Amino acid sequence: MRLARMIGIAVLALATAAPVAAETVVIANDGGGNINDYRARRAALARVEAVEIRGKCLSACVIFTTLPNACIGRGARIGFHGTLPKSGIPAVDYWLDMRMGEFLRGEARRLYEREWRHLGGRDEFHVISAQEYKRLDPQIRICKR
Repeated sequence: MRLARMIGIAVLALATAAPVAAETVVIANDGGGNINDYRARRAALARVEAVEIRGKCLSACVIFTTLPNACIGRGARIGFHGTLPKSGIPAVDYWLDMRMGEFLRGEARRLYEREWRHLGGRDEFHVISAQEYKRLDPQIRICKR
């Protein structure tokens, strides 16, 4: 009984310690959604071998772009806006917007904080190319193919 318990604990430890699944996840034409759902999905994507972002990546999808295992397709379009709906209380709106903005880096983050987070319509985005995004955040990786 004691040996079986020790084996069970060892198996559980190995299962939870395996940080990388050997797979590539392709995210294509993602229009975004609930930021809390995307934050949970981002945590799961951090454990796969590679993430490729293709086509459009709008709204909450942008938090996947800064994963260390992610690359962005050359033809990708990245679209930013703030959280919806706005509360009308500036401090609350800033906190909500930065639940997405905290994943951005460099000039992309500065522009998001200063301008893009104020875009609030469901169809109102600041959209940039993968190349422009890389210029704003040099750590962004463009996919090789």
